[in-house]
Amino acid sequence: MTKEKIYHPCLDENGSPVLIKHPSSSTGPESWLAPSALAVASRTDSPSLPGALNGLAFSTDFSVPVEDPQPWLELAPNIVPGEPDFVMPPGYRATSGCVVIEPDRRVWVVYPSNEFGGVRCTFPKGRLEPILSLAQNAAKETWEESGLYVEPVEFLCDIVRTHVVTRFYCARRLSGSPALAGWESQAVGLAPFPQLSTLINRVYDLRVLDFLKDRIEAVAARC
Repeated sequence: MTKEKIYHPCLDENGSPVLIKHPSSSTGPESWLAPSALAVASRTDSPSLPGALNGLAFSTDFSVPVEDPQPWLELAPNIVPGEPDFVMPPGYRATSGCVVIEPDRRVWVVYPSNEFGGVRCTFPKGRLEPILSLAQNAAKETWEESGLYVEPVEFLCDIVRTHVVTRFYCARRLSGSPALAGWESQAVGLAPFPQLSTLINRVYDLRVLDFLKDRIEAVAARC
């Protein structure tokens, strides 16, 4: 019997369907409300999301055209107070992303479609758009990859990769829903900090945890 092909509900940047070879499965509704549980919302099934999490509703009304960076000049901060200058070696390119923290101290992660680039689980991030600041770009990439509209609130770290420097911000969720994640993510998860080291499989992303572990309590209190 031929296995049914499963596609992401969103088309890719070229308008083509995205076949998901090994789709994730959503966890039950109780996982979203338990601070010690890993919760997963797959984009290829029908996740049972609560109406709200930590007092903030999930909303499918928020929408921004993913191909247009212009709205993020108004929707996200130009810089985060106190963030250091961005230093990038010659020949490198810049990317930025967000580590989105809930008041229950869980952290949002994304599962790239078909483990693109060998990445099983990571934080939302992407290449810097020319007209955006690093903070604005981080919010935009988080929206595209996780379906969450967030506010970067604090500089977290700069991670030097092979020919790439990635600036990460701690961020808080303002609106959106993991049910809105774009084609680059086959699922979106919410994980307790101790589980992140078992979910994330790339060394550069694991380095983020070293910075996050000393900040998560303080940032969660602000979110």
